[in-house]
Amino acid sequence: REGWDLVNARFPNMVIADWMMPEMDGVELCRRIRQAAFHRYVYIILVTAKDCQEDVVEGLNAGADDYIRKPYNPTELQLRITAGMRIIRLEDQLAQRNDELQQLNVRLEELARIDPLMRIGNRNSFYEAIERLHNQVLRYGKGYGLLMCDVDYFKLYNDTCGHQAGDRVLFEVARQIKQHIRPSDEAFRYGGEEVVILLPEQNREGAHRSGQRVCDAVREMKMPHPKGVGGIVTISVGASWCEVDRAPRDWKIVLEEADQALYRAKAEGRNRVCLHDTDLVAHSAGV
Repeated sequence: REGWDLVNARFPNMVIADWMMPEMDGVELCRRIRQAAFHRYVYIILVTAKDCQEDVVEGLNAGADDYIRKPYNPTELQLRITAGMRIIRLEDQLAQRNDELQQLNVRLEELARIDPLMRIGNRNSFYEAIERLHNQVLRYGKGYGLLMCDVDYFKLYNDTCGHQAGDRVLFEVARQIKQHIRPSDEAFRYGGEEVVILLPEQNREGAHRSGQRVCDAVREMKMPHPKGVGGIVTISVGASWCEVDRAPRDWKIVLEEADQALYRAKAEGRNRVCLHDTDLVAHSAGV
């Protein structure tokens, strides 16, 4: 029992235990060590005067890695310890490599879900996120908002300033968006210069406010755009939302509503936010 307490306190690499002990014998100690599932492997050698094959099998079945019979030869015991330590080192190396592999897999999964240019989620990760969010409306009644953003006259910017400059614009626009949404909100590159933003537990008014906030943030960068609205980079935003009392069965309808609102924002002068179901147009300051 004292040995069991020491194992829990010190997490040793190796335990050498007699079989016959008071209160808790070596076989029971083996079982407890194996059931404990420590963060690293504990190599166990049983020392026993028993020489019956059934006893040896019992000890190994309980979790012992090796055994040595009494009276033991010190040289033999040292060799068994050396062999056990070699196995422990291999176990540690394997565990380390497994950890590295898991970290690499996590990193690869993140890269597969992130747009490398804008450093926000890509379209596939958007589909997963909105599917999850829409199901929460249908099951738990938790609404959400959706913004579809488009960089105004971006093709003209590329044609005038070049694609490398256009890439910098997309990166800066995404950075401004990330800085001006809530930590619970998520932004995704939908395609080209389009960005969609998911707003969990957001209603109509909240979706509009969020859209206006990112629209203002991009305009306030005052990045020059030779053919842009007011000579600077701006975005147009279409806003929609989904609530339990008007939730469609398919989230694609909510996305389509945001796209229609974005189309109207462009038609009415760009650099503004439009809600899909009203004539409300939030004009940006100075436009």
